[in-house]
Amino acid sequence: MCLKRNAFFKILLLFFIFVILASCAPKRIRLYGVSDPIRSSVVASALTLQGKPYRSGAKGPDAFDCSGLVYYVFKQHQVSLPPPAEAQGRAGYEINRDGARPGDLVLFKIGSEFHVGIMISGGEFVHASSSRGVAIDSVDAGYWHKRLVGYRSVL
Repeated sequence: MCLKRNAFFKILLLFFIFVILASCAPKRIRLYGVSDPIRSSVVASALTLQGKPYRSGAKGPDAFDCSGLVYYVFKQHQVSLPPPAEAQGRAGYEINRDGARPGDLVLFKIGSEFHVGIMISGGEFVHASSSRGVAIDSVDAGYWHKRLVGYRSVL
């Protein structure tokens, strides 16, 4: 009886360890409707940089600011963009939210500064956050929604 109880507790302990470790895994993102391989590749490249630290003026690969992340990711795909966020906000052409696809730019104005990220899917975008480094957020979140300026396509 004691042997069975011991085995039961070991299995239970392994189960809890598995649950805890699974909850620490990076966020998985599903890309819906990305038939364009370059867009898919741009987003995949940006997502591999999650967790990299923020540093003002940094253009990677070890740290990024928002425009440095965009500059670095697109440069890997032979798309040349100027490094400052404000200039990136003038690159390509303006699109509306319904036309925004994975790989498009999303722009925000925070105080007097511009902030830029790369659309992923379903309203989510990847960007270099000054508090969390390269991270994923939703344009519908209160903070971002209030500061949304628009979307640009450079692909």
